[in-house]
Amino acid sequence: MPLDAAFSENQKTALRAWLKLLRVSGQMRKALQSKLLQAHDVSLSRFDVLANLYRAPPEGIRLSELSKQLMVTNGNVTQVLAPLIKSGLVARHTSKADARSATASLTREGAKRFALMAHDHARWVEELMQGLSKSDQKLVTELLGHLGPKDAQPATEE
Repeated sequence: MPLDAAFSENQKTALRAWLKLLRVSGQMRKALQSKLLQAHDVSLSRFDVLANLYRAPPEGIRLSELSKQLMVTNGNVTQVLAPLIKSGLVARHTSKADARSATASLTREGAKRFALMAHDHARWVEELMQGLSKSDQKLVTELLGHLGPKDAQPATEE
C-alpha cells in the first residue's frame, strides 16, 4: 500500500500546502541571496543581521538577544558577524561588567550601506511578489499569520 494512501484528505492537503510554501520560500530566498551577493557582496544571512541591528537602539543589542531575534544559535551569530565587523559595517563591544557578554551595533558606514541594501531588497521583494495583487498579498499575510506552532512567538511585521 502506498504511504500516501494512509493519509487523510486533510493531511494530504496540508502536506501539499506545506511543500508549496517550502518551495516558493526557497526559490524567493535563493533569488534574494543572489541579488544581494551580486549588488552588495552580502549574503541574506548577513543582511538579516544588519536589518536587526538597524532596528536596534543606538547602543546596540546583546548578541544573545540578536540570536533570539534571528532564531539561530549564538555561535551562528558570531560566525555571521565576523565578516561584517572585519568590513567595518558592525562594531562589537565587550561588556566591562561581564567579559562573556557582548553587544553589536551598526557603524555609521554600516547604517549607510544597509539603507542602500534595504532599498534594493524592498524593490526585489516587490518584484518577486508581482504575481499577486496588493489585496492578495495582504490576504496571504493574514492567512500565514494563522500558521505555525501555537506556542511560537508571533512573527513581527516590519
